[in-house]
Order: sequence, then C-alpha cells, then structure tokens
Amino acid sequence: MHREFSTAFWQRAYDSLPAQVRGQYLTQIKAAERWELALGDLIKVWSRAKNAVLGFFKNSWLPRRPSKSEASSSSSG
Repeated sequence: MHREFSTAFWQRAYDSLPAQVRGQYLTQIKAAERWELALGDLIKVWSRAKNAVLGFFKNSWLPRRPSKSEASSSSSG
C-alpha cells in the first residue's frame, strides 16, 4: 500500500473513501492534513513562547510571597 499522508488519521480517511472518488478528494484531504499539522506546530510554538515569557517574568516582576517559615518568624517576633 502506498502511503500518501504523514498521519495515520488522514491516511485512514483517504483509504475509507470509495476508490472511484479518491482522486477527487486527494487534494482537499492533503490540504486538511497540512493545515492540521501547521496548526499543531503553531500551538506548540505559542505554548513554548508563552511559558518562556511567563518563566522569565515570574521571578522578576511578581512580588515574592514569603515562605511559611518566614511568615511565622516575622509574625512571632
């Protein structure tokens, strides 16, 4: 069997079509797979960038909350 697609989902979708109409929908199914893969990559990049920015600013901009030991020693003294 010749593999047309990168993902098993789209390969199975293509294979499930009747043989006489596969050619008609090959371009659309390949485009849908490309969109899905690109969107998945975009989500990964966005998530990594967001986490990097939040990690960078987490310690520098947000006020640090005292730990329990610091809070108890300052309130008892």
